[in-house]
Amino acid sequence: MASFAFGQRGYFPDTTGACIGDSIYLNLPNSIDKKAKITWITPKNIEYNTKRINASKHTGKYIVTVTEGTKTTKDSTVVMFMPKPNFNIRDTTVCKGVSFLVDPKESKYKYVWNSGETSQRLRIDNSGKYWVTANNKGCMYTDTFRVNVAPGVQVSFQNEITFCLSDEQKPLSVKIPAGTKVLWNTGATTNSINATKEGKYWVKTESKVCGTRLDSVKVILKACDCEMMIPNSFTPNEDNKNDYFYPVLQCDYSFYAFTIFDKWGNQIYTTNSINGKWDGRFKGNFCEEDIYVYKIESTEKGTEKKVIRSGRVSLIR
Repeated sequence: MASFAFGQRGYFPDTTGACIGDSIYLNLPNSIDKKAKITWITPKNIEYNTKRINASKHTGKYIVTVTEGTKTTKDSTVVMFMPKPNFNIRDTTVCKGVSFLVDPKESKYKYVWNSGETSQRLRIDNSGKYWVTANNKGCMYTDTFRVNVAPGVQVSFQNEITFCLSDEQKPLSVKIPAGTKVLWNTGATTNSINATKEGKYWVKTESKVCGTRLDSVKVILKACDCEMMIPNSFTPNEDNKNDYFYPVLQCDYSFYAFTIFDKWGNQIYTTNSINGKWDGRFKGNFCEEDIYVYKIESTEKGTEKKVIRSGRVSLIR
């Protein structure tokens, strides 16, 4: 049973309230003489000689008259029933970085959240169990719910990332929650790819919780730790554009040997000069348009380790 009163005077307040569905009784004080004559006039009927009546079924004005000897006292109260607040805040999963705004959508109630806030709406950014109590003029209702903040998409890069040419792996990766689709501009649908060349890469992720997101990164490749930048083709046609084949060196060497072979393994060019460049000739004659093999042996100054690099280069006329 729940009841609440407004404006106390005499036996009863001006208004006696209860929540719909609750029981409410009007009770006269025990100090009233047992021989007193009591008359109740209710919205439904008239009752006699009882100090307590059940007012749970009918709203309206209840009037009581009490006669003790020569003294008569008359009092009244209006009985009213308030609806209990009723709403359901569902358990929710939101993406990290996106606030969840909880709103019971009943402005006529007063609210108290488990955080102590008293606003109608509450913005939630963290996972946890929450509750809110709504008060409609004394009729209370408490709802409990959970909020789960999903980790969202986490990328392994910022706007720009630099890799060494010598790095075997140049990974770009995303960490995603379950149920997320991934698509890279390379066509890959895996969580991680290997950046094989310079340029801009983007990845699109899509999930029911976090929606669609697009991240991009500019990849820069550079020579590190005495790496050499070696082109894969050149055009020795005497137009002063890309007429020579040679590696771009980043360090000083105590030993250096640069050799070119044809596809049968014949040596057609060699030099020990770090400034040496192959002009696409053998013994002064133009070599045919073909694929040739290079071999570069070097020992960095201050070390004793010899590094051998080999590969192919296309001669294009």
